[in-house]
Amino acid sequence: MSPIDKETAAVKSVIQQFFKALDEQDLQIMEHITAHDSEMVHIGTDTGEYWVGWEHLKKDTIQMFDGLKSYKADIRDLRITLSRSGDVAWFTFLLDTVVQTEQEKVQTKNGRYSGVMEKRSGHWQLVQTHLSMPESEQVVRY
Repeated sequence: MSPIDKETAAVKSVIQQFFKALDEQDLQIMEHITAHDSEMVHIGTDTGEYWVGWEHLKKDTIQMFDGLKSYKADIRDLRITLSRSGDVAWFTFLLDTVVQTEQEKVQTKNGRYSGVMEKRSGHWQLVQTHLSMPESEQVVRY
């Protein structure tokens, strides 16, 4: 495996770990793969889902995990690009989810997910993510 292929696989692994952390409500995984600085940004689809800084995201993630039963993600069309220096990666993919909370089950299709990772101390960490939903897609609640 080439060095580029190894780094691409490592970035893909972090993406998979992110969704595993959501599905298993595992804060330790989230802490390991997310940058712990005030510049980290994570943007979701709801008005209130705009987190700047690890402490803000951590606080809200703990609250979210309390009511979350499962978060199943289907990643499609994953594209990963590495910087020439090899210490920054950016990615995009399409995302389908089925999220089960205490109150409801929600299914989404064709979410557009993008993000940036930085290799710090030999480990890839999320420094920016953004999820958006096309207007033409419906959220199914049941």
